Amino acid sequence: MGKLIEKIVIVGNAGGGKTTLSRKLASFHNLPLIHVDSIQFLPGMKIRPFPESIKILIEIQDQSAWIIDGYGPLDIIEKRFERADRIVFIDFPLWRHYWWCAKRQVQNLYSPRIELPEGCSELSWSHTLKLFRSLSIVHRQMRPELLRIFARPKNANKVIFVRNLKEWKHLYRNGLGEC
Repeated sequence: MGKLIEKIVIVGNAGGGKTTLSRKLASFHNLPLIHVDSIQFLPGMKIRPFPESIKILIEIQDQSAWIIDGYGPLDIIEKRFERADRIVFIDFPLWRHYWWCAKRQVQNLYSPRIELPEGCSELSWSHTLKLFRSLSIVHRQMRPELLRIFARPKNANKVIFVRNLKEWKHLYRNGLGEC
């Protein structure tokens, strides 16, 4: 019998279903769930100072069990990958991220994302433009770096690549199993 999974990282571009999947996996594996967005943002969509975000995330990463949904400051993400039992990398084609971000923006008209602090609204033209610009930047710049990090021997056996909806649904329905 393998070791139970106690630490899961879920990363990927915006609008890839990270939060929905992380909620389901937290329930499935009975793990505490941390949304990086709830740490990085303060009420009014203000950005928490990086040193404060880093301190909070390091404290969380030092705990014995967690699911961490999102990136946060890149200064500490490799340590999170190192500590994780599994890393789920949602790597859909870019068009799907654009499509799901557009759907999310429409859904925000009726119900804001609950993982954001109170008083955070994503319902502005400037936020939508920033979101859509970041999709391309993350895909072109961050994705290749993550792929290099995931190829390292210490990470290679713990990364689960989710490249299509069928793989996403499989994780959503079945969880991750054991190490």
